[in-house]
Amino acid sequence: MNINNRCVALVYRVCAFLLGMCTLVYDFGIFSGEFKGINLFYFTILSNLGCMCLFLALIIKTIFEIKNCGIYGSSSVSPHIKGGIMICILLTMTVYHFILIPYALKVNPYQSLGVTDVIFHYVIPFLTLFDWILFDEKKSFSWYDPILWTVLPYLYIIFVFIQSRFDIVDRISANMNRYIYAFLDIGLLGSVKVLFNIFLLTVAFVIVGYCLVILDCIKLNISNDKKKI
Repeated sequence: MNINNRCVALVYRVCAFLLGMCTLVYDFGIFSGEFKGINLFYFTILSNLGCMCLFLALIIKTIFEIKNCGIYGSSSVSPHIKGGIMICILLTMTVYHFILIPYALKVNPYQSLGVTDVIFHYVIPFLTLFDWILFDEKKSFSWYDPILWTVLPYLYIIFVFIQSRFDIVDRISANMNRYIYAFLDIGLLGSVKVLFNIFLLTVAFVIVGYCLVILDCIKLNISNDKKKI
């Protein structure tokens, strides 16, 4: 059931935004007087930045609509834009949990998760997902949205392969993999294996996208049935 109270939505969104922004500022090293620009190479950081932009837009729109339309009702942005950002952050969580953590534990079984890792890879994804579940009027996503939503991850993959051709000082200083993520490392895995990894991620991405579309349609149908009653 949707929570049709803009004040509740505003508090939720402000808290999510502050948590995400404080974590990003800390991770970039700004609290210690530096700026780790190399962090922008990570899909994790880019997808979390996308979520912060989303929450900021939601905060502004919610405040505006509280002032002009009252407390009760829902406030959101385009479901197509929100869905794309939501899928990207869910992809971040999925890849981290099922690919990166097992690989890291294989290399070092005694590694532990940091607070920023938990926030970036679990807390923000769930906060973004539940914002849609709790506060959005369920407008139907287009049937082709899950396909369009793959554009951003593919643009990132293109960026990864382009930057891998250059010796970037900050990346080398940070001991960062030339391909950022090991599962995209052509030198380590070979082009066939990397293409297969990209194919699997694309399939997973599209499946999750269509799950959201189906859930959206189910919720919309339930809502319509209640109105008829």
